[in-house]
Amino acid sequence: MTQDPAFTGPFSAPSRRDLMAGGAAVVGALAAGQASAQPAAPTKARWRRWNVASPEGKRALASYARAIDIMLKLPPEHPYNWYNHALTHTVDCPHGNWWFVVWHRGYVGWFEQVVRKLSGDNSFAFPYWDWTANPQVPAEMFQGVLNPSTYPGYIQSLDAFNKTFGPVLEKFWAGLSNDQNQQLLIRGLRFPADLIFDIGPKGGPMFFAPPNSRGSTPQRPGFDDVTNRAVSSWMLDNALAPRDFIGFASPKSQFHSSITGFGVMEGQPHNKVHNCVGGIWTAPDGKTTYGDGFMQSNLSPVDPLFFLHHANIDRIWDVWTRKQQGYGYPTLPDDNPNYLNPRGDLGQWRAEPFLFFRDSDGKPLPAAQQVAGAYETIGAFDYDYQPGSGENVVPPPRPGPKLKAAVAAKPQLFTAKLKVPSPASLASGDVAVPQALLSQAAKTGGPKLLATLTVELPPFEHGHDLAVVVNTPESEAVGVNSPGFVTTLSMFGQHLVTRPVTFTVPISPPLAKLATAKGLSAAAPSSGLNIRLMRLKPPLLSNAASSHDHGAPSGATRAEPELLGVEVHAY
Repeated sequence: MTQDPAFTGPFSAPSRRDLMAGGAAVVGALAAGQASAQPAAPTKARWRRWNVASPEGKRALASYARAIDIMLKLPPEHPYNWYNHALTHTVDCPHGNWWFVVWHRGYVGWFEQVVRKLSGDNSFAFPYWDWTANPQVPAEMFQGVLNPSTYPGYIQSLDAFNKTFGPVLEKFWAGLSNDQNQQLLIRGLRFPADLIFDIGPKGGPMFFAPPNSRGSTPQRPGFDDVTNRAVSSWMLDNALAPRDFIGFASPKSQFHSSITGFGVMEGQPHNKVHNCVGGIWTAPDGKTTYGDGFMQSNLSPVDPLFFLHHANIDRIWDVWTRKQQGYGYPTLPDDNPNYLNPRGDLGQWRAEPFLFFRDSDGKPLPAAQQVAGAYETIGAFDYDYQPGSGENVVPPPRPGPKLKAAVAAKPQLFTAKLKVPSPASLASGDVAVPQALLSQAAKTGGPKLLATLTVELPPFEHGHDLAVVVNTPESEAVGVNSPGFVTTLSMFGQHLVTRPVTFTVPISPPLAKLATAKGLSAAAPSSGLNIRLMRLKPPLLSNAASSHDHGAPSGATRAEPELLGVEVHAY
């Protein structure tokens, strides 16, 4: 069901005269086909998403800036008011599950058409920020309306935001369809006051007033060390290694507002770029400062960087899809109906309702475009990408007939024997990986080892990153540049976690670093792998007046994170 078209709240349809004239493509109906390799996309799309560093990407930024300036000036009840559109992400975005990539493709794709219309640039497509090739905020994003910390057109205080959007949200809630209301109830949003509370300082914070609307600055446009690792070429190669959709896109869930876990791509570059640009900064000694910035929150689309970041995430999904097609591997969840789940994984995934998207006129979408399956391919959004980082995994075209769909060879699987916590570790596990495999994995171009840790987190623990280290004695001090340091486990946004969550991280590159620093025997001992979960340093707050750490108040819970399992997959 769609929202009542007569309603004029934040997610309603405006009259055509409210929007500037321009063309708009319409996404087609559900894509048919199997879970196996899909037909290759047309070689030339109508629109191209360019690297923001290219001349074409910079020209697209100018059109983007024109559109943002218009949207900031629209009435607050207008569906394409800049903050109104960001609220779609706040109330409905999935993170930590297998709908993460497909929901954001629809969200960015429909909004791209709005920017095309409002800017008057019919050639517009979102430029992407290739943070692997350029690990710092592009200089242009600190200029004019592209910088929410300095441009006067942004709302200047939380109080002003609440006064402006409180009445708008009341009208929005009054116009919800029953299905939309049920979706919000799943997220614990009963009425507007719940959302206002979540956005405010006690529930979030999600709103960050200028001059603290973005953590990154012209003086410090780059990333901290853990984020540099997260966007590195070796991390990207490992993120693209899985041969099945769930391994790449994050784990299964029953509904798209539930967090179950993070694949390498979502848990590392996606989450860490959001958090670092949003003001969360980890020093080399492990101390973390929790500063301010929209990008760390579920209101992250208020920062124009959001759409450049997510264009790159979508580009990486496209790279992975073309890799799968090149090898004849599946590109979608398994088509495996059974008596417990008659639809199977593919049917369940395709049918998930996305009820808050709007077309380029601000109108509710037809039913066929209110489900995940409408966005499983780029489809009638009809864009492609200027090649960027990660293309090395796509096999070159081969002569002769195309490969038939193949069942991806399952990776080798090794399960850890868990050990009790110690003063130096929250928990650890020993994994009996053969020494010969470890030796090969520690070499450039060797097998890729991905470890999946299942962790039970206290409700607010996600504000404090936990570190993963491999084959490092407990007596040895560990920092983010230590040879055995793997990465930290980062959540994103203000999603409450009440169940075990999985994190998948790459192990092979740290093993290679260990082999260089301490010798191959340290990286590939006969005993196999020891994987530890630990805290590097307690959180360090930025200042007493305005700091926040996304953690529970003292006394709210005394629970500690618990490691429930470790599995290692070898690709």
